[in-house]
Amino acid sequence: MQALKVSAAMAIVVFDIGKTNIKLSLVENGEIRQTVSTPDRAVQGAPYPHIDVEGIWSFLLRGLRDLTQVAAISDIVVVAHGAAGALVDAAGDLALPVLDYEMPIEGTAYDELAAPFSETFSPPMAGGLNLGRQIHWQATHFPAEFARVRYILPYAQYWSYRLSGVASSEVTSLGCHTGLWQPAAGDFSSFVDRMGWRHLFASLRKAEDVLGPVLPEICALTGLPADCRVRVGIHDSSASFLRHRLSRPAPFAVASTGTWVVCMAAGASVDGLPAESCLANVDVLGQPVPVCTFMGGREYAGLTNGAASLQPAAQDAASVIAAGDMLVPPVGQFGGPFGGKERGPDVPPRNPAENAARASLYLALMTDYCLDLIKAKGPVVIEGSLVGNALYLGALATLRAPADLLVSEDATGTISGAAQLAGQKLAPLSRRVAALDLPLGQYRQKWREALPA
Repeated sequence: MQALKVSAAMAIVVFDIGKTNIKLSLVENGEIRQTVSTPDRAVQGAPYPHIDVEGIWSFLLRGLRDLTQVAAISDIVVVAHGAAGALVDAAGDLALPVLDYEMPIEGTAYDELAAPFSETFSPPMAGGLNLGRQIHWQATHFPAEFARVRYILPYAQYWSYRLSGVASSEVTSLGCHTGLWQPAAGDFSSFVDRMGWRHLFASLRKAEDVLGPVLPEICALTGLPADCRVRVGIHDSSASFLRHRLSRPAPFAVASTGTWVVCMAAGASVDGLPAESCLANVDVLGQPVPVCTFMGGREYAGLTNGAASLQPAAQDAASVIAAGDMLVPPVGQFGGPFGGKERGPDVPPRNPAENAARASLYLALMTDYCLDLIKAKGPVVIEGSLVGNALYLGALATLRAPADLLVSEDATGTISGAAQLAGQKLAPLSRRVAALDLPLGQYRQKWREALPA
């Protein structure tokens, strides 16, 4: 596997924009020295629910100003979720607000125009999860504003553009369930050409490429050095996948956990990937990666009634299993492989620990199911917010046996991958998770029998 061509860095900043939280992390000498974060809140006002871009920008400037007091920063790398994009006019301003993907988008016009799954590996998804659906809706409902658009920028590249003044496109951001990209051909989809949008996308660059220095006015506001470089940036799940893709032999799988649980299978083929429940991302080398997702972090918070930090024990899970008590998907608005199906049956409340145990078992069963859908083989690496849930990890290790379940102990897969784009390499610390002495085989069988067709 070829190494990424990056220059040496002093200290770098990773700007990680998730759906729930936004983080700014300082990485130096292969270690995360400092992280600051803020919630990512949508604005519910006119003209439609949208992202608070200026609030995020203010947070970024404040954070950079603080971090420049800690270390000399040589590079900034942006990481962002894939269900947003910015419509920018010739002056560099937003022609329309950045749409919040949780906004329901009604109608089938996009589905009639969209390229087929066999071309894009992007299935129809709820709300605005398909970036192509978002842009089509904006163009249809706001034609005057859309006529002013100079660039359609994927979300990570929008923030890199604001920092550097240089517009770019990038394959991991274009190739993640957007409907805008053909992974096999390495080109824009037929939908883009059908809409006449190809000229609105900036030149394609690699995620690690340097766009240029930070704009002088931003250096003046933050104290960044004049030669601080801005990298093109990367899709968040693809960043989590990156360091394993470059250092671990296939086959293996990565489950990046946060608001979404994103399961990715290295060494698996996209041939035969079920269009109704799976998709493909594109890695930094331009190769398609089979993916299955569900909104596990958001669902877990709801299922535990705000007690998401509660640590259920194995005995709590044993009580749930003995009662045959299980959560059948879909349990939330975004049903993952079961989107569009009738909501699963209600379950009786239990005490808080057993509620958390039942929810943890649900997450493990769903992760296991998603991994099977994408034909994942070999060890599974868990990264992100769920690494602190011991019951989830132990149950998943039991379900995936005899394959190893490994946990990234730094819980910062997106930061580690992004840092690698700028020459910093965080040690891939991992530990093996032991299986639990729980009768999960029969429990899984009954759960799968109860799944929607």
